[in-house]
Amino acid sequence: MKIITVIPISRGIQKDTLTYFTSSEVAIGSVVSIPLRSKTAHGLVVAAREISEVKADVKSLTYNLKKIDLSDKKSGKIKSQSFLSESFVKSAEQIADYYATSVGAVLFSLVPKAVLEAEEEILPRKDFSTPGDHVAAPWTPGVNEVLLLQSSDEERYANYKSIIREEFARSHSVFFCLPTTEDIKNAKHTLEKGIETYTYTLHSRLSKKETAELWKKILEETHPVLIIATGSFLSLPRIDIGTIIIEKENSRAYKTQSRPFLDIRTVAEIFAKKSGVRLIFGDMLLRAETLWKGKNGDFAELSPLKFRSLTTATCSLVNMRLPEDQKKKEFAIISDDLKKMLAESWENSEHTFLFCGRKGLYPQTVCSDCGTIVKCKNCSAPVVLYKKKVDDKLQNFFVCHHCGERRDAAELCTYCGGWRLATLGIGTEKVSEEISKLFPKAEIFVMDTEHVKTHVQAVKMRDAFYNTPGAICVGTEMALAYLNQKIENTAVISVDSFFSIPDFRISEKVFHILLELRALSDKKMLIQTRHTETKIFDYAIMGNLIDFYRDEIDERKNMNFPPFVTHIKISIEGTKAAVKKQMEEITGTLKPYELAVFDAFNPGKNSGSVIHGLITLPRGEWVDKILLEKLRALPPFVAVRVDPDTLL
Repeated sequence: MKIITVIPISRGIQKDTLTYFTSSEVAIGSVVSIPLRSKTAHGLVVAAREISEVKADVKSLTYNLKKIDLSDKKSGKIKSQSFLSESFVKSAEQIADYYATSVGAVLFSLVPKAVLEAEEEILPRKDFSTPGDHVAAPWTPGVNEVLLLQSSDEERYANYKSIIREEFARSHSVFFCLPTTEDIKNAKHTLEKGIETYTYTLHSRLSKKETAELWKKILEETHPVLIIATGSFLSLPRIDIGTIIIEKENSRAYKTQSRPFLDIRTVAEIFAKKSGVRLIFGDMLLRAETLWKGKNGDFAELSPLKFRSLTTATCSLVNMRLPEDQKKKEFAIISDDLKKMLAESWENSEHTFLFCGRKGLYPQTVCSDCGTIVKCKNCSAPVVLYKKKVDDKLQNFFVCHHCGERRDAAELCTYCGGWRLATLGIGTEKVSEEISKLFPKAEIFVMDTEHVKTHVQAVKMRDAFYNTPGAICVGTEMALAYLNQKIENTAVISVDSFFSIPDFRISEKVFHILLELRALSDKKMLIQTRHTETKIFDYAIMGNLIDFYRDEIDERKNMNFPPFVTHIKISIEGTKAAVKKQMEEITGTLKPYELAVFDAFNPGKNSGSVIHGLITLPRGEWVDKILLEKLRALPPFVAVRVDPDTLL
């Protein structure tokens, strides 16, 4: 009889380990099925001892140990005798400390459910210490270092191809990490040439069966492999990986949207260090904190960082505040310069992409009498005006992008009863309407999450746009992930609304969007704005990355933002009275650590009330063991985010 200690691979379990007894033989590192509350979950065995060795400890327990019969497929089953690498398990422990969560929650996020639930036994990790059928030399571990690569897409991918060839020659595999499925498909097309047999892609759109089969194939392959995948597959126990590449390092999609709120970039950094693997961060513009670490010697440069972006397109800025031909006070959407560009594009059968920061007709509606903003009746978020055809008639309706509520737009002000509701801002539908009036024969595609609900629809629309001469695409930020070929002409209708968002990373986000559009443009790029004095537009027009970085890092230092501090955000959702009382109790619990409490910028989905508490620690003081214990002791309804992308 054995006593086994198991890490439950599950969220919502505050204990890092659980203990069971079994008569079955089970090795450390095995993945087993375990009873957990009223359900069955998976667990990683981290210790196994004969019961005779710990008899005294067992007798002193105040609870009864549960038995698991690992020979019974219903109540228990050994999925693998050696599944995750030791370095990955140790990484999970450090990741759990950094994000103030449990090891099991980390494993739940980073070990694909499809693999754990595979019908056949999970394959154990392979030993690559001796040459295989195709391996020219035995695999040897590399040296951990973090390298930075900042240059154009073409230059970066040329570097990546060289790195892959070099690693294959050393009998090393490469893990190429990207934030989205569409990014993975585009990268595969570029990187797999000549090594198609040894290139594998893993992402969330694969079925459970496909995921399990690919996992098995990758582990069975004796030749070095190129794995192109999202960060949730870093747990794959291919221990001959010599380099991990985090491409599109600036993407916010690397942050997981559910507990335990991990950042895949930090996960990769910890894992690479624990396993002695080289890590490369690459993008056309790396995050300000990443560049700062490079400047301060924490990271090294793979090659000299490029702080000047080159393009063949002619870039120009249009002042929308005071159009020269403006006769009366009107809110212009399309400038004369843009009209001219669109006319030339139509005449030459060229493609044009128009970037718009918001969806719908108008992003905001206010009462002209009292200034009250029209909000969602469910969650109190501002609603967006749309138009649709009902019974052959056009009808306006409001949509809440926070909780999904929809309602007819024929209403009065909820505060004063006024009927003069005025629309503000520029949305994709309004831009599409204006363009169709100017060019009624042009094919116009609108690519945003309201018009494109699935990945398949997005790809279909993208391909139709590229295959239609003279076509115009109006899109939000989501469209940029799908536009994978150069476009003759691009224009920014407006990003001015972004600057009203109280987010310390918003300037970096806007600048990165402008650089992406600049890189996408083949002939012309035009930026419309009512804030021409903002330096960010001049930097984007000139491709001046170094001055943008200097301004950004100076501002963050002055405002006490990352990388100079570590933020820990605590959030509670509920009724207004309840969350206020709960946050007061938490403030007392966390003393002597100071908690700055404030209402959330976005309301809660159901209750309409979210409150945040913010702890700010000087750089290098996290992980604080005392604070970590206090955070882990907080009730399950409290959400803890370390290094949040936004403080709102």
